[in-house]
Amino acid sequence: MPIPPTLTLSREFASRTQVEAYRFFQQQHADDRKRRERNEDTDKDIADLVDLAVVVISEAQAREFRFEIDRYDTATVNALYENEQALERVQAQIDEMFTQAYVLPDGRKVFKTEDGKQVFDEHGKELDPSSIDPDMIEDWRPRWERVKGALDAREALMDERADLTGYQDKLDDARERLDAGQMTKDEYDQLRKELVDDMPAAVRRQIPELAGEENEAALQAAANLDLGITDDMVATTAAPHVPRR
Repeated sequence: MPIPPTLTLSREFASRTQVEAYRFFQQQHADDRKRRERNEDTDKDIADLVDLAVVVISEAQAREFRFEIDRYDTATVNALYENEQALERVQAQIDEMFTQAYVLPDGRKVFKTEDGKQVFDEHGKELDPSSIDPDMIEDWRPRWERVKGALDAREALMDERADLTGYQDKLDDARERLDAGQMTKDEYDQLRKELVDDMPAAVRRQIPELAGEENEAALQAAANLDLGITDDMVATTAAPHVPRR
């Protein structure tokens, strides 16, 4: 019995549909497999990075880092001692000049400039000529330029002291982290770099291999600064070891 044309077409259509469905299934399966492989590779790369990041430093590296921290700490203590001595010398100079200052009726200490045309009080405020004639201030009294130089030097030393104590805090934090154990290689590298990068110039001057030309220039400039400090006001003894604050 002959097969009707419509039935033949239906079977052919069904056959083709099944083939296309199968091909689609195969392609989808292949795409899923590639996607899983890519994800697995990514997860492996991330895991490798994590493993690298959590590598703990060796005992030798810990000892080396502790030595560096202790060395920087000793240099900081010495720098603080020198800062304290310099502050005392500058403050003595300021006290002496203030004792010799011209005193207004309201108690303010005033100083005229080298050219004798302006007058400033102890806080750096310029006084109006109508309130005081510069000629009223005797020439033997300290001039404003010298006073201002000493005041600026004191402020710079106080700023330096704040930097030094702040750096001590960083050293303490690094030591505590090291004592806690399990310091990673990344932490080790970062902290070592930070302690050098953030080191105040006054501390660098205590460590020969870290003292740069700019610090030598700063020392020379400080040596040339004329604040009228006499020899008997300069400490001549070596800096003793002083305890941490």
